[in-house]
Amino acid sequence: MFRVLLVDDEPSLRLTLTEFLKRAGYEVFAAPDFPSALLVCSGSFDVAVLDINLPGRSGIELLHEINAREPYVPVIMITGEPNLSVIPEIVRAGAYDFLAKPILKDVLLKAVARACEKKLLSEEKRRLEQEIKQYAADLELRVAERTAELLEAHDRLAHSEKVAALGRVAAQVAHEVRNPLYGLLLYSTHLKEQLAGKIAGEQVELFDNMIDTINQLTSTTEQILDFARPVRLALKPVDLNSVVNAVLKLLHLQISENGIKVKFDHNDANATTMLDEACIRAALLNLILNAVEAMPTGGTLSIACATAGETLSLVINDTGRGMTEDRVKKIFEPFNSDKSSGLGLGMPYAKKIIEEHGGTIEVESKLSEGTRVWINLAIEKNQSEGAFA
Repeated sequence: MFRVLLVDDEPSLRLTLTEFLKRAGYEVFAAPDFPSALLVCSGSFDVAVLDINLPGRSGIELLHEINAREPYVPVIMITGEPNLSVIPEIVRAGAYDFLAKPILKDVLLKAVARACEKKLLSEEKRRLEQEIKQYAADLELRVAERTAELLEAHDRLAHSEKVAALGRVAAQVAHEVRNPLYGLLLYSTHLKEQLAGKIAGEQVELFDNMIDTINQLTSTTEQILDFARPVRLALKPVDLNSVVNAVLKLLHLQISENGIKVKFDHNDANATTMLDEACIRAALLNLILNAVEAMPTGGTLSIACATAGETLSLVINDTGRGMTEDRVKKIFEPFNSDKSSGLGLGMPYAKKIIEEHGGTIEVESKLSEGTRVWINLAIEKNQSEGAFA
């Protein structure tokens, strides 16, 4: 039911028009003047029928007041003027239509019906505009999100291509160097054995240093080749807690020598998922060793393993020297190390292994405060052993 505000100072006309409108199915709110109309129209209504000549303040002033209060209400002005000179003023005030006295029933009802239709169209237009505005905002948000995803994917692809290119080059160099190194090791060892007892202790020490250097170089080439080789996972159910314990035992001597206190929160009994145990152990060895080496004068190594839904999380936190923001951004770039004796392959290798398992790894660090590493892995308990081998 449409709601109509009727304002006219003539009681008989106001009563007659009110009756016409009510019989036609409208809900009518009648008032004799400006102040009364303001009280009546405190609620919303759909159409207003106003006499242009009201006691005190005019109907045009009431029209302005209605326009200021409501988003849009079609206003029909009633005029008893014998000429049309007031029409421009009514139009300028924003009136929808006007009726000249005496007012006929059919003319009134047709004018109000048109005004109601105008009201409906106006509300539909406003609703559509709001929908379009909201749709545009949602679309803009989705475009921004998609653009961010594409940029992130592009960065990951560029990083992967860079890593792959570096790996190929490094692997080629390591491959070319490995065989001559084995030859040098063989010749040096053979020469040392042939000269045993014939050379002084200083010369024997020189041979030992040369053999140690060749072994170090051989180990370096093997690390590069291991990083460059494709990973083929042999998955089976593995308890991540047991892997962490094994790595901690392996590093026990270095942890003790550095005076590091270890806190391992492994109360979660559901830390089993499908993993390649050897690869995960190697990845965690790199991560925990980095934490230990970051605390040469002591500190606390905190490790926590927990599950949340279908995700298995491992957090490694140290209180070591920490890293700059720029260093953290480059932490997964191969051959980018701040260690004098490091190749810069530990973190890239760990990331490679974690991602091959479908997981994620993140690093947060602050200088002089320490470093935290988050690893998230999907819990897949129903995979058969070796399914991805």
